[in-house]
Amino acid sequence: AFPGTQGIYGLLVGFWVLMKTGILGGSPMALTLDQGWQIFFACIPVGVVGFFSGWYQGKTAAAAIGLAARNPEGIGKAIVMVTMVETYAVFSLLASLLLFNGINL
Repeated sequence: AFPGTQGIYGLLVGFWVLMKTGILGGSPMALTLDQGWQIFFACIPVGVVGFFSGWYQGKTAAAAIGLAARNPEGIGKAIVMVTMVETYAVFSLLASLLLFNGINL
């Protein structure tokens, strides 16, 4: 279930952009080219970091399962390692939302 959260974070940012630009639930606002690029670059952190952290979190989770199979007492350490990778996805979500909120629409 852990690597799936990166997709949820991307979906959250996507809906945030659609709502703030009026595409979802309102009349779409006319954006300048500069505003379009700013929105694009504001979404990059959650896209790129979400992809790589999801990839490595899957690998970490697979290794954690192997560790738990060999040593059931080490399950706590395994969960902590998987959660540490998730932290970077949360940071990228925060970065994208802060960058997007800084755009004058």
